[in-house]
Amino acid sequence: MRRLTTILVLALLGACKPAAAPEEPDEAIVPTAPEMPAAKAGGPAAATTAISLDGEGLRFVDKASGKASLLAFGTPRAQAEAALARVAGAAEDRSTNVECGAGSMEFTRFDAMTLNFQDGKFVGWFLGNEPGADRYSTMSGIGIGTTRAKAKQSVSIVDVEDSTIGEEFTIGSGDSAIGGMFAAPGDTAKIDALFAGANCFFR
Repeated sequence: MRRLTTILVLALLGACKPAAAPEEPDEAIVPTAPEMPAAKAGGPAAATTAISLDGEGLRFVDKASGKASLLAFGTPRAQAEAALARVAGAAEDRSTNVECGAGSMEFTRFDAMTLNFQDGKFVGWFLGNEPGADRYSTMSGIGIGTTRAKAKQSVSIVDVEDSTIGEEFTIGSGDSAIGGMFAAPGDTAKIDALFAGANCFFR
C-alpha cells in the first residue's frame, strides 16, 4: 500500500511540473543584396572633359571652354576606343555577337557605356543603368535616371508604339535620333537606357 502511495505522489509531482519553455527560434536571417560595384576611375582627361550623348556618335566637351568635338559613327575601332578611354578609363571587356538583327557585331564595354562596331568601325553606342552612367548625358542634360516629366521639359519624347523591348522612346528623328527605354509607364518613370546608331536588339 505504501509503495502504491509513493508511486501516486511521484506521478502527481510529475504532472505538476511546468512544461519546458519552448526554444527561442533563431533570429531570421535576412538576405542582403550585394553592393553595386563603384565605377572605375576615369581616364587622364576625365577632370577636364565631359561626354555628351549624340545621335551621330559621342561628343567630347571641354569643361572650361565648352568646345565640343564629335566622335562620329564610322570612326575606326581603335581610334574610338582610345578616345573614350581618355575620359572613361580602360575598357572593361570586348565581346562579339554574330546573331544580332543588324548583323554580326563587336562590342567594347566601358562600365555603363558600350561601343558597338561592325567591320572595324564605330556604328553605335548603348548606355545602361550601371555604375558610371552618370558620366554621360545629352547636351540638354538628359541621362540615365531622368524622369519622363523632366525630359519633356527640354525635348520632344516620341513613344515607340508596340515596341517589343519595353517602354521605348526616341528623341529627335532620322539618323540623328537617340533612342531610350523608361523603366515603367507614366511621367514619373525614369530613363533606364539610352542608345544610338546600330544596336544588337532582337525585336
